[in-house]
Amino acid sequence: MTRDTPIEAAARGRRRRSFQLLLAAAVVLASVVVACSTATPSASPAAVATPGPVGTGPTPKPTAWPGATVAAMIALGADDDSFQQLAKDLQTTVDNGDLQGMLRVTNDGLTFLKGAQQNIPHLQEYSETKTLGDTLAAAYAQMIGGLQLIHDSLVSGNAPGVTAGFQQFAAGNAAYGAVRSELSDKAQQAIFMQRIYYR
Repeated sequence: MTRDTPIEAAARGRRRRSFQLLLAAAVVLASVVVACSTATPSASPAAVATPGPVGTGPTPKPTAWPGATVAAMIALGADDDSFQQLAKDLQTTVDNGDLQGMLRVTNDGLTFLKGAQQNIPHLQEYSETKTLGDTLAAAYAQMIGGLQLIHDSLVSGNAPGVTAGFQQFAAGNAAYGAVRSELSDKAQQAIFMQRIYYR
């Protein structure tokens, strides 16, 4: 029986770690994709909410939200489609056995989520959108923490960390999915208010 050279042994060890990392990712990723695909689709940012039927009397106008809340709600609604794309991109890297691609996707996902997260405090500052803002804040924190753990664990070759990261991301994604319909409705209201009050 021949002994492996140190280089061959190291290469085999890297392949084994890569397989373990991909397996860890694949185990949890399915739940993320399911959560994204079963959530109610959001309205297009260009959609306009129409007022109710007009009777013989004057039609009441909705109370105007603060301008910063309106802008933040529209931005968060517009970002909704990116969540499904993020899950698809992660799935593609797992299917292709592309660890470098997964590093890139997690890094890009962190940039996207941290940017969108900056809009959430504007929802939390206004009474009518505070509950939604609080829920989104918690969901975003979980998703960001999960992606960061996945990324760091890939760099260090920590397969259990990859699994834990996907579980954390999936939990945050599920919490986001639970209020996705409400976010869509309020984003439509915000678009309408922007057209009426903030032209």
